[in-house]
Amino acid sequence: MKIQKINEWFGRRAHAIIRFRWLWIGIFVILLVAGFNGLQYMNMSTSWDDYFLEDDPILIKTDEFKEIFGNDNFVAVLTQCNNTFTKENLKLIRELSNELLDSISYADKITSLTDIEFLAGTDYGMNIEQIVPDVIPATVAGLDSVRIKAYLKKNIASRLVSSDGKLSWILLKLRAFPDVVEWRKDGSRISPEMLTGEQAHHILNKEKYKSISPMGAGMPHLSFRKMDWVGKEFPRIMGMAFVLAVIVLIIATKSFRGVVVPVLTSLSSIVIVYGALGYWEYKIDSGMVSIPVLIAFAVAIAYNIHVFSYFKRQFLLHGQRKKAVVETVSEMGWPVLFSALTTFTALLSFLVIPVVPLHFIGIATSSCVLLTFFIVIVIMPVCLSMGKDRVPKPVVNEKGGRWLDRKLMSVGDWVLSHGKIITLGSLILAVVLIYGASRIETAFDVENTMGRKIPYVDESLFVAESKLGSMYSYDVLIEFPENGQAKLPLNLVKLDSLSDYVATFPLSKRVSSILDIIKDLNQTLNENRTNFYAVPDDANQVAQMLLLYENAGGSEAEYWIDYDYRRLRLMIELSNYNSGQAERELEDVLAKAGQIFPGAKITCVGSLPQFTAMMQYVVRGQVLSFGIAIIIIALLLMFVFGSIRIGLIGIIPNIAPALVVGGIMGWFGIPLDMMTATIIPMILGLAVDDTIHFINHGHLEFNRKRNYNSAIRRTFFVVGTPLVLTSIVISANFAVYMTSVAKSFAHMGLLSICGMMAALLSDLLITPVLFRKYRIFGKEMEQAKAP
Repeated sequence: MKIQKINEWFGRRAHAIIRFRWLWIGIFVILLVAGFNGLQYMNMSTSWDDYFLEDDPILIKTDEFKEIFGNDNFVAVLTQCNNTFTKENLKLIRELSNELLDSISYADKITSLTDIEFLAGTDYGMNIEQIVPDVIPATVAGLDSVRIKAYLKKNIASRLVSSDGKLSWILLKLRAFPDVVEWRKDGSRISPEMLTGEQAHHILNKEKYKSISPMGAGMPHLSFRKMDWVGKEFPRIMGMAFVLAVIVLIIATKSFRGVVVPVLTSLSSIVIVYGALGYWEYKIDSGMVSIPVLIAFAVAIAYNIHVFSYFKRQFLLHGQRKKAVVETVSEMGWPVLFSALTTFTALLSFLVIPVVPLHFIGIATSSCVLLTFFIVIVIMPVCLSMGKDRVPKPVVNEKGGRWLDRKLMSVGDWVLSHGKIITLGSLILAVVLIYGASRIETAFDVENTMGRKIPYVDESLFVAESKLGSMYSYDVLIEFPENGQAKLPLNLVKLDSLSDYVATFPLSKRVSSILDIIKDLNQTLNENRTNFYAVPDDANQVAQMLLLYENAGGSEAEYWIDYDYRRLRLMIELSNYNSGQAERELEDVLAKAGQIFPGAKITCVGSLPQFTAMMQYVVRGQVLSFGIAIIIIALLLMFVFGSIRIGLIGIIPNIAPALVVGGIMGWFGIPLDMMTATIIPMILGLAVDDTIHFINHGHLEFNRKRNYNSAIRRTFFVVGTPLVLTSIVISANFAVYMTSVAKSFAHMGLLSICGMMAALLSDLLITPVLFRKYRIFGKEMEQAKAP
């Protein structure tokens, strides 16, 4: 590769940029205004269904389930008071139940202590009554009769009220959400799931319900609370990151332009890319929206520091502003472009993971990187070219450069004299980190990824851990070959056996199915004797009971068995969630159901199978994306430098951040979740920039003197300061994440800093050693002497 000719080409482009600088500023302003306008169309998503590609098997199965039984999501409320069975509390529970049913847009059916199908036998068959009468009794005797009725049937009591009477459970079944967004009166848009959660949250926070302490549950409510919290936490983090970046830039550059231009570059690239995604109406996950912003900010600062640092050195040397700009673009244009291309490639590797939010990260971050390059290579030179020339300060060059330049050259001398120690220490550390990385666990539950310090998480976990409440659930769909088989006593008994088996799982809290209704019908029609709480042996009797139930006005059965009596639904609510345990239980359910129903089609759908599928996708996808990124970057290095050896050598220091991040996660028990899964590909994209700058400038210096020691020392002097400053600024931005109470945010901040520092140290320590040991640019000239 003819680096000198490439630099000359960029130098000519610099002259053109300066000549037409007002045109470039006009184009930039137009793009920025268009980007701002597009932000209003951003489509924020919080639905778990939106995490999957349209043709994903788990999503197809869930859609099939919804067509038969409706929405698998629900809104639930746990109430808490000293005694549920008072007139005042029962009245509030009824009012709350009615308001949820009447005021939530996609409400379908409410089940609560004051609104439930209570089967009561009569001389002519049976009636469907209410536990709490229309006129709530005020006397002790009347309230006692309500209490007795509530606990009369175990299957009802276990779902609606705790044994001590302090807790009650309200469950609102929902209609299927349409695949459209809702428009608010103020013109803003919101998804049906988010709208449902928002409406529920508004109702639960009314002052009149305060005495029964209603706490929400269900995915729509949890999703809304999550987005509401992220909407407050994200601006706080980014605001702190912005302020901290400005402070570090002021200290590092000691220049107004050195601060303003990097900030302008990063913000403008973010606005333009997010605006374009808004015009495109691309769905953006609320929990992932900050990651492209952070990466764009980091990349913009890194590129600008490299450009500004070289410009400042040349400007101090001769004092001619436009000449310094041309020299800067000539020297920095190619390495910054190559850095952008490799970073772009590394970030695009997110697209191999079949999870939509990670696709968003890949598209948004890679777009921001390329746009940042064009802004840095055009707008930064334009800004630097404006102003007067100054008196040269060659004294800086006479002293051997600035203070940090001289110190880094000393570091280069130390590295050159301690190559064996560095190599041995790196190998030992690598073994320790590899072992740690083998211990990484995957987790997608809210406690491990977010933590109890967040109010909505703590409340959700309290509900899930209570005697009645739950947060996650999944459904087992059993589909028989022929119509009518779902109501056969033989298959109902088998379903009962499967229910008993699933109920023994550590995570299972409550199992619901058509059996609750059929057993209750049998008991009710047989003088409420407990020994009749079972499935009848006679198929005709089952059919007659279901007909009698429908004639009495019962409608609950349609949620558990389809109209053709071909499909059965088993719903399992969970007391907690552990990804590893959940995966084992799902496998056990499918295996056991397959044994019990050998001729039926068995599928698992719902939130938990989706979480588990995501876990598998992310684990496999991260390994695949990292491997693809490494291979492509190595090929790019080989192609650009025309050497297989350079490509392989250049990759070695870039594996170090991945080892450090993985090792720390394994040794300190930090789980792999949706946030931490983004770190390794992201750090790889940032780390390879430093390697490219070091190798590219080292190649240039070697071509000048044909001496490795001289080339390495000179490379430390020229690019060492920008490498250190960019790593410090980027790490400072990541450090802000550590101020969050959310575990995943704090983990991301810590691991990103460790990864960036590992990348810096590997480029300052390992790269020079490999550089010289393997003579990657050819043989030295015998007469060449290091200065």
